[in-house]
Amino acid sequence: MTSGTRTPTWRERENNKRRERRRRAIAAKMYSGLRMHGNYKLPKHCDNNAVLRALCEEAGWTVEEDGTTYPKV
Repeated sequence: MTSGTRTPTWRERENNKRRERRRRAIAAKMYSGLRMHGNYKLPKHCDNNAVLRALCEEAGWTVEEDGTTYPKV
C-alpha cells in the first residue's frame, strides 16, 4: 500500500525555489513602491493578503473572507 504522495524531483524543487524567490522579489518591489510613492505606512515584513485586500478596497473592489473578489456595485 503506497501513501500516494510523490516526491518532487531535484529540478522541480529548484524551479519552485526560483519561482518563489521571484514572487517575493516582485512583492517587495511593489511594497517599497507603495511606501515611497503611495504614502502607505507598511511594516518591513507585511502580510501580502492584508495589503492586497486594502488595495482592492481602495480601488473599488469587494474582497470577502474566503478571497472572492468582485467590483463594488
